[in-house]
Formats: sequence, structure tokens, C-alpha cells
Amino acid sequence: MAGRKRKQAELDERESPVEGGIAGVVGATVLLAAVIVAGFFSWKQWGSAVIQRSSYQLLAENVTTPEAPPWIAGDVRGEVFRDASLTDMSVLEDGLTKRICDAFEMHPWVARVNRVNMQPPARIVVDLEYRKPLAWVQVPDGMVPGRRGGWLPIDKDAVLLPDEGFQEERPELLLLQIDRLLPCGPIGTAWGDPRVAGAAAIATILGDQWHQLGIARISGVVDYSITSSLPTTRYELLSPNGKRIIWGVAPSKELPSEPNAIQKLHLLSEFVRRHGPIDNGTALGLDLRNAASVLAPRTAAQPNTQLR
Repeated sequence: MAGRKRKQAELDERESPVEGGIAGVVGATVLLAAVIVAGFFSWKQWGSAVIQRSSYQLLAENVTTPEAPPWIAGDVRGEVFRDASLTDMSVLEDGLTKRICDAFEMHPWVARVNRVNMQPPARIVVDLEYRKPLAWVQVPDGMVPGRRGGWLPIDKDAVLLPDEGFQEERPELLLLQIDRLLPCGPIGTAWGDPRVAGAAAIATILGDQWHQLGIARISGVVDYSITSSLPTTRYELLSPNGKRIIWGVAPSKELPSEPNAIQKLHLLSEFVRRHGPIDNGTALGLDLRNAASVLAPRTAAQPNTQLR
């Protein structure tokens, strides 16, 4: 009997360290939970005050963006902060970079935001691309509420740009004239008329060469010479004096027998190289849909027989 009690006592002594370890773990867990709870209620009580401190507040001067191009006179960064109320945010808030990205992409002069990087302690770098005005679209009276007809600027994606705030009073750009133009959307959105997009695509192909080629306007008219269930738009290039050059359909929509947009530009460039700017010559018209007719030898006042 005495031996059995002695053995039980030894077992009790061996188990006591385990029980002590469990008690220690439980105690540490309770302490950690208490710290977390205390931290939660402390942040709930004083966190807003911390966020409002200038060292954590999102400030425009702490946000770096690429330098605005010369055609933008306004303060893009300042306008974004004002319109999106970004000064109410803290650099400690979740989702800050996404909100900054969305705010800049809403600005009509911003084409896209590539990335937003945060750098300690409170500096933010926004990598973005600005829109560039490409052409003026002629709008009739009554199309834009509160203003008379005139000209509105677009970029290469046919996105409507602000018509105020240019460094120059009115930059010299190509003019686009579309028959029965559809109303445009808000500033910073695509125009919505596919014919405007087609004219913008042609203007993009011409690039900076339009002036030296002697082109002043791009016109979009209905082409009745093409049999189709849907109306087809034919684009024409016009010189300052009104001489016409038939371009054809919008880029990437050419007929199988028709030169593509790049080939048409090369044809026009070659014609100007041989004969000088359109207004300087005596040709009555060109049809870039027919390469042979453009490159054929010309005599004075010889019209293009393909012109319709």
C-alpha cells in the first residue's frame, strides 16, 4: 500500500509542470486579448484625432504627378483634390491608393493612371498620362445647352476635352465637320458618334503632317456610291481653299481593293512631294482609294476621274 501511494505521488509531481505550462499559455492568451481589446477601444476613442494630424493627413503638396504638358493651363492635381475631397483622407486609411487612382482618372485631362505608389512617411507618387487635343469638332447651335454653336476639342480617342483653360486662346488643330452630328456626352467621355471616332482616327494617322500636306479639315458625309443596308460614311480631306481629297472609309474598315490608312497617307505625301501642297496645284481632286489615279502623271486642271 505504501509503495502504491509513493508511485502516485511521483506521477503527480511529473504532471505538475504540464499543468503549469497550460496555465501560463492561458494567462498569456488572456493578456493578449486584453491588450487587443484595449487597443481597439483606444483607437476608437483617439484614432480620429491621430488621423487629423497633419503628418498623416493627405495633402496635395505630398502627391507627385508628371508635369502637365504646355497645352494645359489649369492645376490638374489641385482640381482632383478639390473635386474628390481627397483632403479629408489620411495616408493610414485602407483603399487610399485606389481612391486616388479613381479620382485622377475622373479628371478630363487624364487619359489613364498607370500606378499609384506610397512612399514613407506620407509621400504618394502618381504615374499618369495626360490627354492631348487632336482636333476641333464643329457643333451646331442648340447642341450644347447654354451655349451657341462653335467648336469643341477632342483627343485621339474622340474624348471630349475642356474647351477652356488652354495655354493658347485656341490651339491650331484640324477641324472636323460631320453631317447630322450626334450630341456629345459630358466632358471627359467619348463623344458617342462613331463618325467622330472615325474622323479622329484619320487625324491621328495624319499626325503633325496635316499642316505641311495642306489639309485644314476632315469632313464626314454619307457615301451613296456604296450599296449597303446601312449608311456608309465617306471621309474627305479639305484644303484651306476648299479643295477636296477623297479619303474613303474610316481606318481599319477599308474594302479589300482599297489601300489602308497608312498607304493612303503615303500616297498623299508622295503626291504633295511631286506637285506641292494641294492648294498650290491645279488638280481638282484626288481619290486616295485609287492608288493608280493618285500617282498617274497629271496635266493642269486634270480632275481625278474617280472623284464622285
